[in-house]
Amino acid sequence: MAGGTFLRVAGISVLWVGLTRPAPGGQPADLAMRLGSGTGICVLVGLPEGGVHGATNLAESSRWILFVQSPDTGDITRLREAADAKGLLGRRLFAALEPWSRIPLADNLAGMVVVSDAGTARVPRGEVLRVLRPEGMAWMGGREFLKPFPPGGDSWSHVYHGPDNNPLSTDRLARWPCLTQFLAEPLFVPMPEVSVAAGGRVFRAFGHLAHQANQNRWLNTLVCVDGYNGLILWTRPLREGFMIHRCTMVATREVLYLADDQSCKLLDARTGAQSDEIVVPPGLADGPVWKWMALDAGVLYALVGAEEVHPPTQRSGGRQMGHWPWGMWPGHDYRDPATNFGFGRTLLAIDVASRKVRWSHREEAYLDARGLCMDDDRIYCWAPGTFLLALDRASGTVAWRNASPDLLGAIGPEGRAQLWETGYATTSYLKCGHGRLFFAGPQRSRLVVVSAADGALLWQRERGNFQVVLCEDGIYAAGTQRPTDPHDHGAKLTYDGQVLAQLPKRRACSRATATPDSVFFRANGGTIRIERTTDTAHHIAPMRPPCHDGIIVSEGHLYWGPWMCGCQLSLYGHIALAPAGDLASVAASGAPRLEPGDGDPGTVRPLPVEPGDWPCSGADSARSQVVSTGLSEQLEPRWRTVLARGVLPTAPVTAGGMVFVADRSGAVTALGADGSLRWKAYTGGSVCFAPALWRGRLFAGSCDGRVYAFEAATGRLLWACRVGPAERLLFAYGELISTWPVAGGVAVEDGVVYAAAGLTHYDGTHVVALDAISGALLWHNGSSGLLSPTAASGISLQGEVRIEKGEFRFAGGGVYETARFQLSTGACLNPPYDGIESRYHTAFYAYYPEYGRHLSLDCPLPDGSALEYDITYEGSRHGRLRRLAPLPPGASRPGKPLSRWGWPPRNAASMPAVWESPTDRRYTAFVVASNVLLAAGDTSREGRTVPFLAAVRLEDGADLWVHELPGLPVRGGLAVDRSGQVYVSFEDGGMACFGPPR
Repeated sequence: MAGGTFLRVAGISVLWVGLTRPAPGGQPADLAMRLGSGTGICVLVGLPEGGVHGATNLAESSRWILFVQSPDTGDITRLREAADAKGLLGRRLFAALEPWSRIPLADNLAGMVVVSDAGTARVPRGEVLRVLRPEGMAWMGGREFLKPFPPGGDSWSHVYHGPDNNPLSTDRLARWPCLTQFLAEPLFVPMPEVSVAAGGRVFRAFGHLAHQANQNRWLNTLVCVDGYNGLILWTRPLREGFMIHRCTMVATREVLYLADDQSCKLLDARTGAQSDEIVVPPGLADGPVWKWMALDAGVLYALVGAEEVHPPTQRSGGRQMGHWPWGMWPGHDYRDPATNFGFGRTLLAIDVASRKVRWSHREEAYLDARGLCMDDDRIYCWAPGTFLLALDRASGTVAWRNASPDLLGAIGPEGRAQLWETGYATTSYLKCGHGRLFFAGPQRSRLVVVSAADGALLWQRERGNFQVVLCEDGIYAAGTQRPTDPHDHGAKLTYDGQVLAQLPKRRACSRATATPDSVFFRANGGTIRIERTTDTAHHIAPMRPPCHDGIIVSEGHLYWGPWMCGCQLSLYGHIALAPAGDLASVAASGAPRLEPGDGDPGTVRPLPVEPGDWPCSGADSARSQVVSTGLSEQLEPRWRTVLARGVLPTAPVTAGGMVFVADRSGAVTALGADGSLRWKAYTGGSVCFAPALWRGRLFAGSCDGRVYAFEAATGRLLWACRVGPAERLLFAYGELISTWPVAGGVAVEDGVVYAAAGLTHYDGTHVVALDAISGALLWHNGSSGLLSPTAASGISLQGEVRIEKGEFRFAGGGVYETARFQLSTGACLNPPYDGIESRYHTAFYAYYPEYGRHLSLDCPLPDGSALEYDITYEGSRHGRLRRLAPLPPGASRPGKPLSRWGWPPRNAASMPAVWESPTDRRYTAFVVASNVLLAAGDTSREGRTVPFLAAVRLEDGADLWVHELPGLPVRGGLAVDRSGQVYVSFEDGGMACFGPPR
């Protein structure tokens, strides 16, 4: 390309380069070719060349996800219709009606931005730069520019951040407060896990032990993820039989160094292709296996040696979400140093450029790779029970060796370390810094501190298993949680061992990590964040550090890895947080915004709701699943249609001879009772729960952060209200959604629409009441995300909204099981909880439909009996459908957790039942009529899953009939109308109708 100029924007110098082939419309003529085989998020500000057809062609022909914005309503409507017709909307292509002045994406989310000719003079260049990720490319006004990495970032180049094994990032960009940046796959992965990050990419290696079926696909797999948006860039198989949980992976911006039992592979960081390899020279060591390595200043340091135990790959057929069955797998017992994981006798220094060995050093005793670390001058090595050694990095000569009895006795033998409280046996336990060496970790019975100058014992602290981070202001030693020992907790220590502050207990196995302003470790459900300036403990409730890595930090982002187990969590998967910056104050104090629709919202064509209709999810705003009328005891198929192939629809609602359903593409569809299409409209994001009808109006909550009101008879947009405080889209499990999505649906009662928006308490949770006719704001509560200033925790939107017992309610996350708000004022009725723990389980159906698809039932009947069906939130344990006998006078039925986790309690007395279903059916939807129970779900037959719709007689639980269905009904996916027709929506995007015999 020709010479360029530098543009200074927000403190960053950006190189502008003239296009070699200027294109009309301000776009490169070869945009499709430039997108190529890569992947990312591409923003088109204005339609591309070829208009609507050009945009859909780009989405079809590339792996990129397109976000197209325009202020032209006609352009966006036509684009949504065309993308919907091709099955692209909400998956490969997203379209938003937005002004030129702002691109509504989170910072650094896009890999490419293309501004049309119409937008060139109107789109601020700083706005383009803001949403573009470092190394991303933009075209604007016939020129292109490349965004560099901002100053102040740091990489997590080694498994424990650096060769010193001290998990302390120096990243000055990753500062609290933060907002969610992405939620991504994988959700659950096998053990063990090893991660590094550099250059805006996160590399995660997954091992050989799957404990549930949802982990099998990632066995022995290396994954490279875009660190700014969570997209998987490439994957690569790992050597089966090589135990990966060791320090043999190092990341730079250009190359990933990955060593195994053959060689050290040099992989192109962008593509995963192997460019070269480094092999241990024959005769130099006991064998070719890489046990440990570190990279600094172009020199690769390694411990190498003989073949080890080859652990077999363990697949699983378990259906649960997770959990870790503890055991001593092959090789994890560390019985023989000749074959132990990571034990070797030869250290090497290799020049990466020339591949020449600078020096080698051999010991007769075996060195434990878990006990190796390196600083600027020396490599420190532990030969268990024999000696502690320091080698000069430059020459490989011995600087000192200490085998004194007091040192060996203090360090002591390694523990079993294969317990849930302590951790994984292969975890490194030696780190260096501040002139000292630190023995600490799951294998150690105590914290032992040694002089790095000569190996002399300095001091020790009993009650081991400390996860240690060495900071300038002190040693943060996160201690394990043992309920039987009140003294077993963590502490902040001076480098002489004096206590500066007591820290909360660390939950179980995950390691502690830190940034310049925070220390992170696992809570009893969620994450503890220690504010380093005050040593106060705050709670990040929705997610916990993964079992092996803890939270890693790179280029301004905090990363929670995918899980091995399913503990008290709200969010699962690969999760990133980014500094909130200027949005911190907006997230806390911003207000909802009403957006007008077409025409007069006060005048609509009537669509009456009558007894026997199903106008909202669950039949009413309490989600009771009950209709007051009876149903025909015989039904037959009437019609079947496909609404959106492969897109998950909501449950249907029905009234006035029409049926309404929305879906994850953002479409809202109205059908006649005969299945004919009446109208189709679009929101800007996925719709996760059924819309609601009220006086001729249809209301839907969308993950673009808005509540939409349509004229039910025609689809005319009456108004929309952005519930959250700002426009900020992030990437979540394949979709672009708002940081404040209206993911729990809406509840409508007495002319008021109630809705909640938000992902997590730390992002902020916003609850509103809107006038159903005009959309005017009646009240707004934006403070429930921070109910406890002490713990910095609050309510997260984690369930479908409802009105129950005169309150607006929804599942509130791990700390507040049920969020409760006063209907008249919006005041939050939950008392603050200052504890640093998550007490409840949830996997929100909006983001994890495969886990939340089944539906529990607790329905009281007029005679005092009750219908009951319980299934855990992730579907692993379920009871039987049954009718419980009436309770004695004055008695009440026991309360149950929303998740049904641990229900029924062990040794709980069984409630007497009138009848109990003898089948193994799992249910996704119910309709409770006065004479019959309609139930939909799935059952097993001859080794296959069979979806069904059944009519169950209330009197005795007998099946009146059972229809095998063409697909699995969605959660709550049944609706009935006044004529007795039954509508079923399926997970594959279809819908069917059943009616009484004619």
